[in-house]
Amino acid sequence: MKRPLKHKTNHHNANRPAKNFRRCATLLAVLLLSVTASTAQLRQLVQVKTFDEKLQPLKNVEVSINNKEFISTGNKGVVFTELTESDLPVKTIKIKNEQFEASAWNYSKSILEIVIRKKNYQVAIVTFKDQNNVPLGNLPVTFKGKKTTQVSTNAEGKIEIPLALDEKLNSADQFTAKGYDVISFQGGDKEGVVTATLVKPVVTPTTDPVVASTATKPTTPQNAVTSKDYFKDFDISKLDSIQSLTVFYAIFKNLSIKTMDAETKARLDAKFKQLVAQLQDSVRMDRDAFVGRISDSSFVSEDIKNLLKQATIENQSLKTQRTDFDERIRIIDRKLSKGIMNLDENTRAMLFSDLMALEQLLNENESRFYKNLSDYRQIINGLKEKYFDFRKLETKLSESEARRLEEQRTFRRQLIGISVVVVAFAILIVLLITFSTRLRKQKKELIVANAEVKRINENLELIVQDRTRSLAESNRELDTFLYRASHDLRSPVCSIIGLCNIAIHLSNGEPKELVERVVNTTEGMDKLLKKLSIISEINQPTGYSSITLTDIVEDVQYKFRNLIAEKHVQFLVDCPADIVFQSYPNLIEVVITNLVENALIFSLMRDGQQARVEFKAAVKDDQLEFMVRDNGIGLDDMIRPRLFDMFFKGHPDSKGNGLGLYIVQKSVQALEGSIVVKSERDVFTEFVVRLPLKTVPVSEKWKAEVA
Repeated sequence: MKRPLKHKTNHHNANRPAKNFRRCATLLAVLLLSVTASTAQLRQLVQVKTFDEKLQPLKNVEVSINNKEFISTGNKGVVFTELTESDLPVKTIKIKNEQFEASAWNYSKSILEIVIRKKNYQVAIVTFKDQNNVPLGNLPVTFKGKKTTQVSTNAEGKIEIPLALDEKLNSADQFTAKGYDVISFQGGDKEGVVTATLVKPVVTPTTDPVVASTATKPTTPQNAVTSKDYFKDFDISKLDSIQSLTVFYAIFKNLSIKTMDAETKARLDAKFKQLVAQLQDSVRMDRDAFVGRISDSSFVSEDIKNLLKQATIENQSLKTQRTDFDERIRIIDRKLSKGIMNLDENTRAMLFSDLMALEQLLNENESRFYKNLSDYRQIINGLKEKYFDFRKLETKLSESEARRLEEQRTFRRQLIGISVVVVAFAILIVLLITFSTRLRKQKKELIVANAEVKRINENLELIVQDRTRSLAESNRELDTFLYRASHDLRSPVCSIIGLCNIAIHLSNGEPKELVERVVNTTEGMDKLLKKLSIISEINQPTGYSSITLTDIVEDVQYKFRNLIAEKHVQFLVDCPADIVFQSYPNLIEVVITNLVENALIFSLMRDGQQARVEFKAAVKDDQLEFMVRDNGIGLDDMIRPRLFDMFFKGHPDSKGNGLGLYIVQKSVQALEGSIVVKSERDVFTEFVVRLPLKTVPVSEKWKAEVA
């Protein structure tokens, strides 16, 4: 044996690679845990739930959160996904099925609940371009269909217009663009292209009340003056009649402010500040148009607040307009009271015509106002009734909150379990590294053991087949032995019966009685041997052919004709003559014979004078169903579990050998049928047998099993 070579390195140096390996593995595990922790800070696991409008879970819905990939909620309507901090709060939710949309969603405590409804509208995409085929971006557009929609195009010149399900895009007259003339429309029902040209600006004269009042004055040679002269000689006492900065500038641009007294300057400064404030309010009102903020992507709560703010502003505006209108009416009334007689007839006629037009317009505005008010009330009442049944909503929300809390607790338990698994996995890694040397040593043993297991598994199927074949052969040998034994035993028994019958005719008195007892005992033994031979034939039946049920019933009735006639048994048969099917006649006859024999015995056992046995047959649902009923002593509930056991007698006075019902059950099972027992003590007993109309021959079953 050769001696091992000596190394110059000591034992400490030899173990250094293993220590370095363990140290690197530990650092790698710590690095992975730190990366996982940092990732958990940036990403958050969110549970997404989908509901219908009745707050019932909605299954198999594919949703996209903030225009990301679609995820399915599965068979439970719940799915987990990861969202970054920038994704919260959720801004948009899309449903992959275009027939549905997200009507509302709520995010709370890492749970995103989405309410989905079926769309009652469709979305049409229209692109606005100029004559040079250049997209018109950020263009305010008004669409007039069943509903008027105001929207601005995106950078690509496209807009999305909600349409009713039966509404279509028809022509260019449905579109109006600010600062553009719509020329043509090309496209289909849900998509199209609108071509528009820029409108040239047109300078329009001012409509300030002061200028208008000068324009409506009659121009006669005596009082004809230009607007420039009017502005030059403007009366400071009428300063309140100026309503715009344009007119203010036109009047006072040529006047010297320095020459005015302090009171006039103060009045001018106050008026200027008032006009600037009005302009700022107007700009602010235009900028804060709350109705324009309502869109498909906005929150419902914000939409309601915007409507409330818009209604508040309009209410204040109506009050202000009413005050201003009353003040202006008083000014006009003063003007008319002073100068109406100085106007000529044409001017008065024009003023009267304008007043009539004003009256008609106010009437129209009044009717429209009340109609809009009524419509708005109906809409608001409908919304309250449809969506804000608070009791039901609170109940459903309470149930939803309870489910959410329970699911949250479950999720926490699962998270704790996952954490435990992760920690256990980390410990397992350390243990695997520690015991790697032992595993290498056991590798050869495992290879040998695996080879042995593989060899055993390969031979197991052959062993099972051999055992199955041996068991089948044993069963066949037992059946053959039972059949041969019962058949061979019947020959001497029949001889004994024949000899006893001769002895009965040759003897008298007590010997004859003894011989009759021997005959009865021998006949009982013969019946037992017959039934044993029948049991051996059940597993290997022969004579598969077409069967007419009425023929078998008549044969059974003929077999028991002497007993029926002697005991005056009422035997009733209800069997259609057209019931013909494929099966084994000997098994069918065995079943009916034993059931009828059993019924005769127990009906006579209760009342020998009014015994009744009924046989009924019918075809139901592609199955043969026949029933044997008697008015005998019935069955006790205690013996029902053992009713079909071998050699079991249900009554002490029974003259049978306990094999009749056992043979019936085995025969029905061989025919792939079923048997049901119904009974009431001292009233009736009923056996119902159901068999397939066409059974599979035993030979074909064997072939299928072998294949």
